[in-house]
Amino acid sequence: MEKDTNFNVKESNEKKEIKESTIKNFVKEVKRIKWPKSSKTWRWFGITIAFLVGFAIFCFLVTFAFTSLWNSIGIKS
Repeated sequence: MEKDTNFNVKESNEKKEIKESTIKNFVKEVKRIKWPKSSKTWRWFGITIAFLVGFAIFCFLVTFAFTSLWNSIGIKS
C-alpha cells in the first residue's frame, strides 16, 4: 500500500493556515478593544472590594442573628 503524502502535507498546511489566521484575527480583535483608563479601573476595583466587605459583614450578622435565635430557643448544634 502506498501512502498519499500529498494529502497529509496539504491537510497539515490547511490546519497551519487556519491556526495562523485564528491567531491573527484574535490579535486584531484585541487591538480593537477600547480599554478603560487606569483611574476608572481602580475606582471600580474599590467599589467591588467595598461591596464584598459589606456583603461579608451582612452574612456574618445574619449568621450571628440566627445562631443567637437558635441558642435562645434551645437548639444546639
